[in-house]
Amino acid sequence: MNARAARPPGFTPVPRPTVRTLWTAALAVLALLTTLLVSGAPAAQAAPTLLSQNKPATASSTENAGTPASAAVDGNTGTRWSSAAADPQWLQVDLGAVQTVSQVVLQWEAAAAKAYQLQLSTNGATWTTAYSTTTGTGGTETLNVTGTARYVRVYGTARTTQYGYSLWEFQVYGTAGSGGGGAVCGTQNAAQNRPVTASSQQSDAFPAAAAVDGDAGTRWSSAAADPQWLQVDLGSALTLCRAVLSWEAAYATAFQLQTSTDGTNWSTAWSTTTGTGGTQTVDLAATGRYVRVYGTARATQYGYSLWEFQVFTGGSGGSTSPSPSPSPSPSQSGGGGGCGTVNAALGHPATGSSVQDGNPAYDAFYATDGSTLTRWSSEVGEPQWIVVDLGGNLPVCQVVLQWENAYASGFRIDLSPDNATWTTVWSTTTGTGGTQTVNASGTGRYLRLYATTRATGYGFSLWELAVRTVGNQTVTIPPPPPKPAPGSCPWVNRPDVPVATRVAQLMGAMTQEQKDRMLYGDGSEVYIGQIAGQPALCIPDVNFEDGPSGVGDGLGGVTQFPDGEVSAATFDTDYVHEFGVAVGQEFAGKGVHVSLGPTVNMVRDPRWGRAYETFGEDPYLSGQIASADVQGMQSQGVMAEVKHVAAYNVEQPSAPGNEIVDTRALQEIYLPAFQTAIEKGGAAALMCGYSMVNGEYSCQNPALENVAMYQQAGFQGFITSDWGGIHSTVPSANAGETVEMPFSGFFATALLQAVANGQVTQATFDTMVSRVLTQMFRFGLFDKAPSGSKTAIVATPAHRAVALRGAEEGTVLLKNNGLLPLDANGGRSLAIIGTQAGPGTLTSGGGSGNATSSGTYTPLYGIQQRTAGTNTTVAYNDGTDQAAAVALARSSNVAIVFAADNYGHETADTTTLTLPGNQDALISAVAAANPNTVVVLSNNSAIMMPWLNQVAGVFEGFYQGQEFGEAIAALLFGDVNPSGHLPITFPASLSQVPANTPAQWPGTGGTVQYSEGLKIGYRWYDTNNLTPLFPFGHGLSYTGFAFGNLQVGPLTNGRATVTATVTNTGSRAGTEVAQLYVGAPASVGEPPHQLKGFQRITLNPGASGTVTFTVTAHDLAHWDTTSSNWTATAGSYQILVGDSSRNLPLTATLANPTTVVANAMD
Repeated sequence: MNARAARPPGFTPVPRPTVRTLWTAALAVLALLTTLLVSGAPAAQAAPTLLSQNKPATASSTENAGTPASAAVDGNTGTRWSSAAADPQWLQVDLGAVQTVSQVVLQWEAAAAKAYQLQLSTNGATWTTAYSTTTGTGGTETLNVTGTARYVRVYGTARTTQYGYSLWEFQVYGTAGSGGGGAVCGTQNAAQNRPVTASSQQSDAFPAAAAVDGDAGTRWSSAAADPQWLQVDLGSALTLCRAVLSWEAAYATAFQLQTSTDGTNWSTAWSTTTGTGGTQTVDLAATGRYVRVYGTARATQYGYSLWEFQVFTGGSGGSTSPSPSPSPSPSQSGGGGGCGTVNAALGHPATGSSVQDGNPAYDAFYATDGSTLTRWSSEVGEPQWIVVDLGGNLPVCQVVLQWENAYASGFRIDLSPDNATWTTVWSTTTGTGGTQTVNASGTGRYLRLYATTRATGYGFSLWELAVRTVGNQTVTIPPPPPKPAPGSCPWVNRPDVPVATRVAQLMGAMTQEQKDRMLYGDGSEVYIGQIAGQPALCIPDVNFEDGPSGVGDGLGGVTQFPDGEVSAATFDTDYVHEFGVAVGQEFAGKGVHVSLGPTVNMVRDPRWGRAYETFGEDPYLSGQIASADVQGMQSQGVMAEVKHVAAYNVEQPSAPGNEIVDTRALQEIYLPAFQTAIEKGGAAALMCGYSMVNGEYSCQNPALENVAMYQQAGFQGFITSDWGGIHSTVPSANAGETVEMPFSGFFATALLQAVANGQVTQATFDTMVSRVLTQMFRFGLFDKAPSGSKTAIVATPAHRAVALRGAEEGTVLLKNNGLLPLDANGGRSLAIIGTQAGPGTLTSGGGSGNATSSGTYTPLYGIQQRTAGTNTTVAYNDGTDQAAAVALARSSNVAIVFAADNYGHETADTTTLTLPGNQDALISAVAAANPNTVVVLSNNSAIMMPWLNQVAGVFEGFYQGQEFGEAIAALLFGDVNPSGHLPITFPASLSQVPANTPAQWPGTGGTVQYSEGLKIGYRWYDTNNLTPLFPFGHGLSYTGFAFGNLQVGPLTNGRATVTATVTNTGSRAGTEVAQLYVGAPASVGEPPHQLKGFQRITLNPGASGTVTFTVTAHDLAHWDTTSSNWTATAGSYQILVGDSSRNLPLTATLANPTTVVANAMD
């Protein structure tokens, strides 16, 4: 969008008419906590029984409705389960009770697993691995296992094909009724007359106690809402084997039986969505002091009502009678031992008595966020306090307080099990400030710092509050379970019903006006964009927010992640997926349903102001990175809106400049990243751009929308206009446009009138509405209550770690004469120079691609922190006085100059690729004074380096986000070995760029000629034999790599396998990015070679490894303008492998015997 002017369930992909297209699904977060003792040794079982046939089966995903999980346990080898095309995936069968398992038989379809595990569980939540392999053979695999389980799962982590996993049959054999472990389930009701609580009660006549009083004539009844729960305290941790629920007529169709050791952290021991009412007897295999029935769906309009809730103990390893036990411990990591070093408070919820000036930047959370750049500060006055929730009762042994200058001279440390009753475990009236380590012993879930006396005239201020426990015990606090969506409409809270059915049901109840309200923004400023909800139809609001590099539009309490070019420079889809997950969590926490990003437009020219948002100049790289981003984001229930369709690559002339692009360039360069994000990423939404393309506004351009997205890519989602980017009613609707943003100028009354008079058909209108509703249902907006808040603090230590990883992996070492890495213990003096190193550091571009930092590590701070306690000295000069900066450099062993441009901004392009201000002169002067000069750049895109031959080393970081300083310190000192590679070409001069005439850039008379055609980026330089400053794909390491042993298999069924060996020839471990390029026969008219594969490989010194690529017919193909198809022409194709577009030491040929249509991406 422009500034103001893992895939969720229920998604069924629609392939291109001629291809098999598979989409990824959202994957559950799985805890592998060992509860069974099993082994892979053969079990001596005579005549085992088939236990799994026709038992309930579930899966992480399905390819489509014709390949359900149940087909793998139906005994029919002509039906199969098939998953989405992603890793990992799983298929799980419920045997109905704990059984002894001795053998599993897997009958694979051709799409088998190369690497997978067989996992066992007694409760469907905690799993143990009974068998694993990384060399699966496919076909029929008969595997002997040993263990007891109610649930058995095959968990695939690597596929043998590009498709998903596919099983004809999944058979589990064993001994029925033999899983009890030799112990007997008791007959005494351990819950009777025990303390009991409930979420609610209908009235005083139906208390919780009535469900455990042993009287079948009394009952507990809840309020008429979901969810509701009843919880009983058994007095100590017991082994549980059975629960009996005696329902009154108002029973639960969906509920869980949950256990806990502390009444706070819960594990699901059993669950159902098909409760029958009456008396239900449930076999359990769990341990807990607290047992809870947790109802999520009622069978009647009344609340939940239980005559009796009985719990029985015993079973495997259990005791049939309660016995005293120590204070229960929560679900923890760590164990016994002395006082640990792990911070049990890190990232945990914290509350304070007050916040300085009511400013959320001083919220209590910032005292537990793990960053010494952020803090909690209170109002002026006494007393003040801060409380942290440790998640469970923990044995606290030490508290570390890092005070800001406004410290407490008098304070105490209190502990509480319930945040109400407090015990003081340490106190002082002589606090010293600074970093105070307090040995405070006690047990509690909540820890409070209670300050009574200030040492200054200000309030109290803490950088960090850390809590250490005996044995490093910590507790992870899970997010609260979602609440059901409000309302009683029949299409609400029915995830078991197919999405298409629910969409039809809702649309059948809508008037034309109600349908139309789904097709435009309401103009409110609650979020940057919003489709207003319609409560009468149980339709919730749909909230939009900017965010290619994090939650945007000035919202606070978020993480500022590295920009898109940094993500692309990692060449790491695993990192990008992790980024998508993290940023998706932040959007969800802010109450956002649609993230306006990623930006996948090509960097056609490095002067473009929005280059920093994108993934570079190559459509293949951009598509792969975008898909990983989209998958990660959408796994968190947030829709990704990929932008801007299409050929939007220049800010000036201001929109809607007319861009003239030939069809072949459009299809091969400017559309593929969008289509890949749809076909491989499963993107829910797209945004059209401001520009005109070949005389049509993008938002009413059928060649871009209906043809390229809906027809060619099989897009199922909706397309919004960029904000204010729509120009018509009838042409836009008929071209494929779906939603007008941010308000109703063309798609309200005017659209209804156009439908009424037949200019837009009713079918087109209904399709537009259904596209929006389909994604709303797909992402669960009708199955969960709205959650999140714009004011929530959603940045976490884990998200900062993701941002740090991106900055480390995506910073590119361009030059190194051997000076780097620096030795922190080498006794050197470092001169840190430049405003970019200090408080003025620039870590993000401007406009809608910007996110607000929740605490920026400047390079100076990062280097100071890294060298603290070493014999390296650090001095700083901001470079505004060049003579002083040169003097400092001359007197130091090493000079590190930090420089940046401010060219990354929406609405404006730059006319130069020279660093702004006097930075080039400063670098030259410093380097002249000290040849051991390293330059660290932060740029929107490529930049000129007239001083390159003077300096010892150069890093390019683009805009690295808030963790810039910590990342660059780790890279400079070799704690992290550089592994980034350029996603764009750096020209040697401005005259070298492809768009080197005024007609091409910035255009004349409002028209921009894309006359360079296919030849953008490295394609231009290679075609014209131009030597750039640094080529696409370039990136150095502190070690060396060699390539060899290129093997190219034949093209079979449209696919060929290519392998090569990479060897670490240096003295330290490092990561290389192997890149595969394809060169077409000269007659085809393609650029000399084009990226079609990449793979990161990490190797120890002297080690070798194999990289494997799949080259498809589509990778060989070009766009044939005559037939409007991707066509792989018969002939000999070059296969080239190396580490940049200009360093490709391995070459071979691949024969394509026959010209074929190759529209399928895979």
